[in-house]
Amino acid sequence: MTITKINGELYHKMLCGAVAALQNRKEEINSMNVFPVPDGDTGTNMFMTLDAVHSGRGAVPHLGQYAETSAREMMRAARGNSGVILSLFFRGMAKAFAGHESADAALLTEAFRVGAEEARKAVLKPVEGTILTVMRECCSFDASDNDLSGLLDKFHKAAYETLKKTPEMLPVLKRARVVDSGGLGFTAVLDGMKRGLVDDPIAIKHEEAEIRPAADFHEFETGDIKYAYCTECLVSRKPGVTDLMISDLRDYLNRIGDSIVLTEDDEIIKLHVHSNEPLKILSKLAGLGEIQFSKIENMRTQHQNLTSAGSKTESEKPEKKYGIIAVSSGAGLTDVFRELGADAIVTGGQSMNPSAEDFLKALKNLSCEHVIILPNNSNIVLTALQAAKLAEGRSVEVVKSVTIPQGISALIAFDSDLEVAENIRKMTEAMSNVTSIAITRAVRSMDSDKITVRKNQIIGIVDKDLKYATDSLEDCLRQLAADIGDKEIITIYYGKGIEEDEAKRVAGLLSGMLGPGCDIVTIPGEQPVYMYIISAE
Repeated sequence: MTITKINGELYHKMLCGAVAALQNRKEEINSMNVFPVPDGDTGTNMFMTLDAVHSGRGAVPHLGQYAETSAREMMRAARGNSGVILSLFFRGMAKAFAGHESADAALLTEAFRVGAEEARKAVLKPVEGTILTVMRECCSFDASDNDLSGLLDKFHKAAYETLKKTPEMLPVLKRARVVDSGGLGFTAVLDGMKRGLVDDPIAIKHEEAEIRPAADFHEFETGDIKYAYCTECLVSRKPGVTDLMISDLRDYLNRIGDSIVLTEDDEIIKLHVHSNEPLKILSKLAGLGEIQFSKIENMRTQHQNLTSAGSKTESEKPEKKYGIIAVSSGAGLTDVFRELGADAIVTGGQSMNPSAEDFLKALKNLSCEHVIILPNNSNIVLTALQAAKLAEGRSVEVVKSVTIPQGISALIAFDSDLEVAENIRKMTEAMSNVTSIAITRAVRSMDSDKITVRKNQIIGIVDKDLKYATDSLEDCLRQLAADIGDKEIITIYYGKGIEEDEAKRVAGLLSGMLGPGCDIVTIPGEQPVYMYIISAE
């Protein structure tokens, strides 16, 4: 049966076919991820982005209406560079379908072209040999056949032929002996859309068998990664954010990063970027609205883990140059340290001081040349130093971080390509630029030359110095604002038992006290003892 038009319901079936195709092939696509932009798992990211059509409101007959709804759902669910680009492709298609109850071959071709343009437009530094090239070339001819099934076959064939050429366009692909992973994912999307159109159930098939070998990560050094951190963020755009403000954000991102995909509409701002300043980026975005989701990943650590797997020699040569041990308490803080590259976490903190043996156990599980310990508490520094002395035959250094914010700043400054002494210097220098604040409730009364505290008062601690005791959180914040001064990057880690809405209320209070030019990010730390740990840089 010849199909000459699609409506919203048939378009939904096409998208569901694409979801099934990605689900069946996501591991194959994942294996194509190529350094120096490993960027998570491409196949999984594309699948989870497109799978949003299943959790949406369902299909409606009107094509334009359904295309707009499904594109918005994809944008909100988009993960990773390739996922964001894929969501933008379908947003472009939705723009072409706007106002149309159905689409014929000519309109479908135009929608593909608009989709490819929309995706390319959002990438600040587009590169040939990527999914963007495959998207553009798949529909670079005029529709000569009203049969939509045949048209999608032509799209798929053109995409696949372009995909095979991507190693010649992008040297990094040729070195790793693979094609572009995002482009491969897009060919799967096209195949799935065609099968959804003709109601052909998706089976696990690998038509491009000759391009299935996994990327060879050993061809690359971590020094090839100019920017260590992959940052993703979804922001609910606040009223009053102008096009000029978005343009300023683009200019800033261009100066400090690459692999930038920035898209926005009246309601949301979606960003993917590689940089060495992830917290500064989150701070900038916090000034444009409420951060709904954020993720930071250390790509150097990802690459080291990939290349070290199974590479130990008979002489038990260490697999990696560095291993990082961080002390943390609270699931949220632990996640932050792991995302920034910590290899091992020793549980500890205020009232929970680990032993030297705890550090030695963590050391035993690390196969690396050098270990750096971040104690993150003044009561734990000596224990960490003792563990370093007891670790016979191991190169162990302690960066004397005495607060969680210091440890996080030090870890961001860490560079696996530097020598040990230079790393220690950089990490220590980074700690000196951060003001650490902790807020909690006094468990007993006390008098000293500097301060009088009554039980149950709110107390504010600045860089380990108990400075304020107040009867309300607002009064404590007001006094702490003076210690923050003109620092611009403020991160609030809220503790166990604190709800997100309350943390955002506190952020709003502090923002009002600090005035314009200061952006605040809230992150669930889930730490015990301290209601709030605040980092100011």
